Amino acid sequence: MRPLHVHEAVASLRAETHRDLEIVIVDDGGDFAGAGADLRIVRGESRGVAYARNAGLAAARGTFIIFLDDDDVALPHRIATLLRAARRSGAALCFGMTRRVVGRAPATLDAVPTHIVSDGPVSFSDVLTCNPHVNAVLARTELLRAIGGFDAEASHFDDWSAWLRIADRHPRVWSVSDVVAEWRLHDRGLSAQLLHIRAMKARLVALFDRLESRVSKDNARAVAIARRVVLANEITTYDDYVHAMARMRDALPHGRPRERQTLAAG
Repeated sequence: MRPLHVHEAVASLRAETHRDLEIVIVDDGGDFAGAGADLRIVRGESRGVAYARNAGLAAARGTFIIFLDDDDVALPHRIATLLRAARRSGAALCFGMTRRVVGRAPATLDAVPTHIVSDGPVSFSDVLTCNPHVNAVLARTELLRAIGGFDAEASHFDDWSAWLRIADRHPRVWSVSDVVAEWRLHDRGLSAQLLHIRAMKARLVALFDRLESRVSKDNARAVAIARRVVLANEITTYDDYVHAMARMRDALPHGRPRERQTLAAG
């Protein structure tokens, strides 16, 4: 937990227009000093982000669950927008767009997700090629528990793996075009993001290797195709990553036809 930013994250949760919610804070060694009757604090050792998310999942009492990293910000309509779409569609998983903010610079719409820009149902292959940002995903709590939560043995992409395993078991997944959260990159975060991009190819292959045996045969074939595309492409910059995802989409079968657009990175 990064105490420098977490209070701003909590303030954004308290500003959500949907008021019937519980706020569970997983303090994994950060010595969070916040207070309030609306906060439940779960304390534990620092064992990585997947362990922290699973601790929050275990403590959650609501029908739906949504996460917020400690240095990011939820927009006021986030839960209301995603919850309305999930209830109307009956979706197991519903996700919106994320806005990337570098430092304190004005926010720009980023390629997260990289191609889904309209409201409606999405397929397993769609989720495989867009990596919905964790701060913009609303899931049914029991379904997330049923697939085993977040993969604590994975070094990266534990959230993406969870969304894919839900999409594999429950084909009703929904996207909304609204921007519902801000993904904030501070100096430390920018350095980590640069290292992450440089190691992206190996990390994507590791994700697909772990995932292939955990989904249905049809979806395992899609994962194998995605893995081959990643291996065939050089990925050392964010643009390389966006282009590789586009090539994956071209190679994979999708659900219903829909207008798609790749957004330029901000």
